[in-house]
Amino acid sequence: MSVDRVLNIAKTITTMKIKLPISGETITKTMILTDRHRSIKSLLDKNFRENF
Repeated sequence: MSVDRVLNIAKTITTMKIKLPISGETITKTMILTDRHRSIKSLLDKNFRENF
């Protein structure tokens, strides 16, 4: 898959950060909704980035 194609897919992925009011903890969720998103899911994995 080309870099341009990966970047175009990545532009459509939404990441939400929600701060819990009582604990102050922040939860982060990345929305992988489509087959196109799933095709680059491994690039979003923290372990993939640390071992690359």
